[in-house]
Amino acid sequence: MMYARVAVVVGVALLAGCASNRRAGNAELPARDAQLAAELAAQGERAIDKEDWARAISLNREALRHHDGLGAAWHNLGIALMQTRENLEAASSFQRAAELLPTDPRPYENLALLHMNAGWHEDALRLYELSLERGAYHVPSLRGAVLAARELNQSTPAGLERVKRGILVEKDPAWRVIFEREQVRVAQDLAEREKASRRPN
Repeated sequence: MMYARVAVVVGVALLAGCASNRRAGNAELPARDAQLAAELAAQGERAIDKEDWARAISLNREALRHHDGLGAAWHNLGIALMQTRENLEAASSFQRAAELLPTDPRPYENLALLHMNAGWHEDALRLYELSLERGAYHVPSLRGAVLAARELNQSTPAGLERVKRGILVEKDPAWRVIFEREQVRVAQDLAEREKASRRPN
């Protein structure tokens, strides 16, 4: 499964959003710092596109020194750190990005992927669920949640609903097969559980 980066917006919209952002000590964030941070983060994004992870880490860290409230920079820093296996710092970066980008499903998606890669499927599923609270039809998180539930051999009504949403939006034929097989597995498990609960003791 692939990571998902967050695009950095450079220009007036970013600066307008920074007007009320404050650093420690309640000093206003100067517009030039916000602009420089955005430019550095955009360069970091291009470094990610080139898979130049060391440069991406350096540029995003420098951007955050100028403006530590730039959610896209935290998120993209997390991606580069994950690629260099600096997992603890990557997790912290994704968590900070999730706080700063409260409607974006991607920070929790990538944090979940980090946990999946470590084999922590229960934690990964919980994080994919947080991602899906922000975007119920976010395909990468639907895929990840289905894989995590399968690894856990978990069958729940919520899981069945996720699978159904995945079938609705999935365009990749190979992934559609995975979703359809999981629909059969989960539905059968739930039906057997329901049947067992009705048997007299």
